[in-house]
Amino acid sequence: MSFFFQFKELRKHIIRSIISIIICTIILLINKNFIFDNIIFYPAKYNFISYIYLYKVNFLFNTLPNNIIIQNNKLFGQFNTYVFVSLIGGFILSFPYICYEFWQFIKPGLYKEERKIIKKIYIISLILFILGLIFGYFILSPFAIQFADTFLISNLPKNIFDLNEYVSIIIESTFLMGFFFIFPIIPYILKKLNIINSLYLKKYRKHAFLLLFIIASAITTGDIITTIIVFIPLYSLYEISILTSIFFN
Repeated sequence: MSFFFQFKELRKHIIRSIISIIICTIILLINKNFIFDNIIFYPAKYNFISYIYLYKVNFLFNTLPNNIIIQNNKLFGQFNTYVFVSLIGGFILSFPYICYEFWQFIKPGLYKEERKIIKKIYIISLILFILGLIFGYFILSPFAIQFADTFLISNLPKNIFDLNEYVSIIIESTFLMGFFFIFPIIPYILKKLNIINSLYLKKYRKHAFLLLFIIASAITTGDIITTIIVFIPLYSLYEISILTSIFFN
């Protein structure tokens, strides 16, 4: 297969992927009110499902929190946020199709056994990524927002969220957890490449414990309760990684 033919095929798949991103972005641009009122700004409302559940079980919330106050300080701030969120969302929605196009490009050069392995990795990674997104959106984001809103150094300053900062918290918290949840699949790949094994992961368990706690603390801006809530699944994923490495040994 010539280089020119491969380049032509790659170009075709890239163009299709870009078109899918554009289509998904346009769909989100058209549905502006639904995207922002029911997804982006939902954790800022007192009736967010996570707040209601925690209030019912009397964990952390004795009363339902107030709506978060969000303000825009830039002339084109709302428009820029509108476009930015739509582009990010367009990429996310089209990501499965982009993976499909990438798969179609590399599939002809793979053996049958390699195709099975990659399919397995893709399915498991996708499931873990979605679980991470759910955890980040429904657990980490609201806790981070409430901590930032209720923490006071004095009664004089009032906590009012900047639009860009609020959107950044939602997007970063959600997608960081999505990527962190893919962690257990990495040992499987490294094991296949003969780079690490379960003994290596066990040996550095204490180092991983400390590192993951620091990461959890950095993500949650130091709030001890939220840090623990984030740290538990992160460290659990590390232990799952060890089990994964043993299982595929």
